Amino acid sequence: MTVLEYPHTARVDRVDRITAQARAWPAGRTLLGLLAAVLVLVGRLTFGVFAALWMAGTWCAAAMKVGWDDARETRERRAGEAMRRADGVDA
Repeated sequence: MTVLEYPHTARVDRVDRITAQARAWPAGRTLLGLLAAVLVLVGRLTFGVFAALWMAGTWCAAAMKVGWDDARETRERRAGEAMRRADGVDA
């Protein structure tokens, strides 16, 4: 395994650049950015949950409507057959 040796000055220069960038970020603004990121994440998760609940609710309502319509058609068909039989008309 090869170990790359950096000169001491390169390491110090890198540490100085990192320190300069870290000091350039104000604490208040950084914390507000993190808070905003958390709130966006919570908002997206909440949207996903409510979207799934809405889809489930509307799917159940549509399933009940389709079942109701099928039952009504069956009931009307049976009533029509019963009326034809009562009139003596073969279907």
